[in-house]
Amino acid sequence: MYSIKRLCRAPFVLFLALFFTSPFAFAAAFQLYELGTPIVGSAGVGQAAVANDASTSYFNPAGMVELKSSQYLLGSQIIAPSTQFSIGGQNTILGNNGGNAALLTPGASLYYVNNYSSKVKFGVSFTTPYGGFLNYNDGWVGRYNVQNVQLYALNLNPSLAYKINEQIALGAGIAIEYVNLQQTVALPIPETPLVDGQVNIKTSNIAPGFNLGVMLTPSQTTKIGIAYRSRILHNLSGNTTFLRISSTPTTSTKMTMPQNIIVSLSQALTSHFNLLAELGWANWASMKNTIVVIDGYSATTALDWSNTYRAGIAGQFIPTPNVLLQAGASFDSSPTTTSRRLPNLPMDRQVRLGAGIIYSVAKAVNLGFSYEYINFGSAGINNTSSSGVLAGSYSRNFANVLQASVNVVC
Repeated sequence: MYSIKRLCRAPFVLFLALFFTSPFAFAAAFQLYELGTPIVGSAGVGQAAVANDASTSYFNPAGMVELKSSQYLLGSQIIAPSTQFSIGGQNTILGNNGGNAALLTPGASLYYVNNYSSKVKFGVSFTTPYGGFLNYNDGWVGRYNVQNVQLYALNLNPSLAYKINEQIALGAGIAIEYVNLQQTVALPIPETPLVDGQVNIKTSNIAPGFNLGVMLTPSQTTKIGIAYRSRILHNLSGNTTFLRISSTPTTSTKMTMPQNIIVSLSQALTSHFNLLAELGWANWASMKNTIVVIDGYSATTALDWSNTYRAGIAGQFIPTPNVLLQAGASFDSSPTTTSRRLPNLPMDRQVRLGAGIIYSVAKAVNLGFSYEYINFGSAGINNTSSSGVLAGSYSRNFANVLQASVNVVC
């Protein structure tokens, strides 16, 4: 067994910096628009302007004024991803390609809106806005960055909306968010080069935030939704355990969920067709570096991320009063580059294509079913660390999403 003191030298410190910053990049670089709601069928487009069900309590609380009765929505989904690394010619680390690291991920969310009066609405949502699971094969080339990772966030978001007049409504909410992160990473031991050690981190935290919304209705056929979410700063803490190294130090670090804003348009072109459009921005440039503290020792790693931008367009077709068909496409830019990207975050730009149906089985019950394809790009990596150069890209890097929901008017 090796003591932690023997390993607290420059190479090990560099490793710790890479290890503890990379999972937080994975955790937060992209928001999930896939929250078990029918907007999966529009590739997330229109989320701040379409206020057809109780999920508007999360996406834009001001939209709750569009609902004439109390109602709740139970949403579910399954994300079936495929993530496979291809080793590049510049790679210097021995190992395999890791196989398909992605895991089937189920999800569920709950939304409720209370119709207090024609002008005042209360709402609450319980969602999982961040999350992901990766499990690379043993002995893969990126094992010194990540072997497996499990990240999920639970967000409880009570909200309030007030209708000023027929053209303007305002909304606000308070978010309480719980984050749990677990990750294992291989650790090279100089004295035994053919046998790796292993680091296992378990951290969690609860932190508050808030969201604001505006719903503008300049005409009966036009809705403009503006939704803002504040930054949430998580001070994660927990323990780190080692395999083949005798130490169990306490660990702490910070993870930032950045502020972001979405502007959505819903324009009825005819009585049977609505055009949806969307622009978005997220302040990922606030992620300049990450500071990790392990048993009092701190290590800093520069991230130098960029702000991300979002654009999308979608359409809704209403062939009969009880059927709504929709389809859409959206694009999200990448916050990082090839030299900064790590295999904890095998994404660059994102392209979404979605289609779905909302069917009214009764006057008070709407069922939603959607399919979405997400392409995460080739996500090239050329990252140098004390273990060598990890280089390559992802030949398979996509996900299929199946969504089902029920919205009930009380």
